[in-house]
Amino acid sequence: MIARRRANPGKAVLLIAAVSLAFLAVSAAFNWGSCQWYGYQTERQTKFAPYVGCMVRTNSGWVPRTELRTTQ
Repeated sequence: MIARRRANPGKAVLLIAAVSLAFLAVSAAFNWGSCQWYGYQTERQTKFAPYVGCMVRTNSGWVPRTELRTTQ
């Protein structure tokens, strides 16, 4: 008779957590890089803020890049 392996749910949870963390790290690196590239292209001072995104320095202070058109 062929022996069956029992699935280990602990390993599955760890695998899903590791894949999720890897995805978050790659996503954060891409967002930071695109923010830096925007600053390089426009010759503006930029910074990446967690939970907000790319921030651009204007005369009135730091503004999220997505709201930049409404403040200019």
